[in-house]
Amino acid sequence: METTKPTILILTALTGGGHLSLALALQDILSEDYETHIVDPQPGIFRQYYTYAGRHSSRLWGLGYKYSDNEKAALRLHKTLTLLVQQRLYRLTELIKPRLIITTHTLLSYEIAHVLVQQRASTPLVFQFSELEEVHATWLTVKNADAYLVPTREIFTQARAQGINESRLHLTGMPVRRQFLEEYKTSRAETLARLGLDSAVFTVFLQGGAEGAAGLASMVKSILSVASPVQIILAVGTNKQLAMRFSGIARLRVLPFTQNIAPYMAAADVIIGKAGPNFIAEAMILEKPFLATSFIPGQEAPNLTFLERHNLGWVCLEPVAQHHLLAKLASDPAALAEKVNSIRVYRAWNMQANQGIYPVIAGLISRTSQNLSTHPH
Repeated sequence: METTKPTILILTALTGGGHLSLALALQDILSEDYETHIVDPQPGIFRQYYTYAGRHSSRLWGLGYKYSDNEKAALRLHKTLTLLVQQRLYRLTELIKPRLIITTHTLLSYEIAHVLVQQRASTPLVFQFSELEEVHATWLTVKNADAYLVPTREIFTQARAQGINESRLHLTGMPVRRQFLEEYKTSRAETLARLGLDSAVFTVFLQGGAEGAAGLASMVKSILSVASPVQIILAVGTNKQLAMRFSGIARLRVLPFTQNIAPYMAAADVIIGKAGPNFIAEAMILEKPFLATSFIPGQEAPNLTFLERHNLGWVCLEPVAQHHLLAKLASDPAALAEKVNSIRVYRAWNMQANQGIYPVIAGLISRTSQNLSTHPH
């Protein structure tokens, strides 16, 4: 007899792409046995501010991040934001009636916990931490979520030190979307041929937009001027201005927004871009060295340390140094192979840790089901 799947609500934010990528990764893991709903309940002004600050004033964003990164300031911020989103969260939980709630965004952690307390709901609440080296204080305001999915050992240590009971912490690695778990080695030449690129030439996948149009133009020029032949897959997302500006350049192909980005990253020898945690994790799962050329102040700065500690790539923020490094990599396969070996070690650990996600969620839902059957309303 067919039964209805238990419903899971995954709260996320469409600020940047990382939080949504995390939500989609969790959906991929859980969707076979659970009906999953991914929702961004934040007002549109949140996304507008993030987009503006990211493109025009990363320093402003960094200052805000820094000054709210302590226990008291984090709580004040949460209480203010709760006033803005609590009615949306009330309606959402009443509409979906989830058996379990996961949040992938720190500014929906205290907020949904507060709503559940007000509703006197027993719905299990799970936090999916979203960074690599350390999380912002706002992630640690709530100490009694039912489970914390912790992506790295560094953050496990931080959360435990901040008073979260170890029994609630689950070291489950950084989940990535299913498309990054596919095998692409045999399709690399086909992917590059489809783009009009040569599979025999050193290829970089370059995330466009992080440095702005002027910075990107300078980087493209620097990469293409490397003595050894180099070609670029330039991912511009939905930015039509960048697509127009960089179309028609020899040894460069513009890649507009696509839901299935993994095959194009897998076709490259090196991934280059902003040090976002999900971007780094996706490169690592594909066994591709990551070259961090920029970062969001405050939020992404610790990822640079993580990248170097685990030997997953390079931090290279200056154009001249980037040029010299790429020249070396394009002409010396051994330099690349050394990184790939260490990436495989970390990948194996992360993949094993990911196996713990499903049992945590299934266990919480099962426990709640037993409580409901023992104590029916």
